[in-house]
Amino acid sequence: MLPSSLLITRRRRDRIKPVYVELNQENLSVAHLIIQTYTDHLGKKKSELNEALSGLEDLGYDYRFLRGLSILLNRKCLLESKTTLDPFKIRKHVFKITHKHGFPTTPNARQNILHQSATELGITIETLENTLYSDLENELILKDIESISPQSLLSWYNLSLTQTLLFYSTELTFTVTGNWQRIFRQIKWLGLIYIIRKRDEEYEIKVDGPTSLFKLNRRYGTSLAKLLPTILQCQDWSVKAKIFRQKRERRLLNLELDSHKQSKYFASVEIPTKEVYDSLVEQDFAKRFNLLDTGWTLTREPSPIPVGRHVMLPDFLFKKNKLKIYLEIVGFWTPQYLQNKIKKLELINNIDLVVAVDKNLACQKLEKLRAKLRIIYYQRKVPLKPILLYLQEKENLLVKEQIRFLRTIPFSIQKPVIDIKELADQLDVLKAAVKEILKERQIPGYVRLGDILIRQSKLTEIKKRLDAQLEERELNLTEASQIINDTGGLNSTFILDILGFKIEWAGIDPRSTKITLKEKGRKKRF
Repeated sequence: MLPSSLLITRRRRDRIKPVYVELNQENLSVAHLIIQTYTDHLGKKKSELNEALSGLEDLGYDYRFLRGLSILLNRKCLLESKTTLDPFKIRKHVFKITHKHGFPTTPNARQNILHQSATELGITIETLENTLYSDLENELILKDIESISPQSLLSWYNLSLTQTLLFYSTELTFTVTGNWQRIFRQIKWLGLIYIIRKRDEEYEIKVDGPTSLFKLNRRYGTSLAKLLPTILQCQDWSVKAKIFRQKRERRLLNLELDSHKQSKYFASVEIPTKEVYDSLVEQDFAKRFNLLDTGWTLTREPSPIPVGRHVMLPDFLFKKNKLKIYLEIVGFWTPQYLQNKIKKLELINNIDLVVAVDKNLACQKLEKLRAKLRIIYYQRKVPLKPILLYLQEKENLLVKEQIRFLRTIPFSIQKPVIDIKELADQLDVLKAAVKEILKERQIPGYVRLGDILIRQSKLTEIKKRLDAQLEERELNLTEASQIINDTGGLNSTFILDILGFKIEWAGIDPRSTKITLKEKGRKKRF
């Protein structure tokens, strides 16, 4: 955001809009010139930089535009004091001596005070004078500036203009296409009051500001402004806001923006995408669950769940194949929050939802929800065991259902070698279901080796190549594996075993092994 004194807007009746700068060659040249001015003053005092920037205002541009760009660039600057001494302690010592001798009214009196101070501090008068006010902003040295392109600077300026105007907003309504998970997460993280309604295929979100226009709370305006960059990440968006700028006027102005008209002004805005959790309880649960090899994908705040005319935002989604199980963690609360949460949970139908509730919230109304939801109570940490057992229970039911389905269809395999996981993906079922059905029936022309299926003709081809090589010379495991891989095989040790070969180890190095035929008379398994 920018200082309100640098906000440039245009008003027409009850409408207000920021005056954006076009990303054209003229404005890009100005942005480049200001960036170059900062670069040229690396190693120089901030006062010298400010003097050079003041000279640029004579170019004929709106001073608010130039100062706005400068303020944004200041946030990318690293300023340092040119001395290692503590200016505060130096000033304190000088002022102490001045208080003792009286305020100097002549150059000689001032020189005497500085000389005494420098002597007592063990430094030269020159060092003392250079250090005395070296921590003031104008005396700081421009050490470094973070790189930014003219396009990004102008887009950042346009964004900051809009955010500055939103600082005076009392409410914000917007629609988006995509990216709403992160938007909802940001709304919750900023602690805003919001209502979400689904209109056709879009979600309309209304975010309220302070409840009274006569006692404005700028904290809400700041939060609304912080929400804007997340909205702009969407491909399509529209924003409407109520703006209350002048207390004397007592009049609400309308701000209306949409991606079709204004997205070009924010084309190069850099927006961070850091994962944000509402609480340490959620963060801790996600960390512990992701350390486990469950085969389930955990998604933070997934698609909203329709609840009447509104939507509910679950904290997590567990997904595996066709299974979708949501998790809502109910922790920190107020009576009104808990009441609204229970109302939403009561309206949920045909949604597999696990609700993890802090033991301190245990109440009769929550217990009534057990008929349609899985309720788990926790203390400090959300327990993994009951959730894992529930996920396994649901997975087992799906596996049984998919086994019944697989019994009704023929398997058509085109590849000579295929992994069971790949086959399961092709059939859109779980790997466990395919493994179980393969225990009941064999695939004609294929042999199962652990988690792979290999065509019998391919095994014969591999056997011939291995036999041919063994007639010429000895083979080690590395060489045999290369032959199997070149022929299109997988899992060389399984294939060697089923073809009647054995591996004689002379150490841990596969190159020191020897491939030989097993004892004669042992029947091959294919």
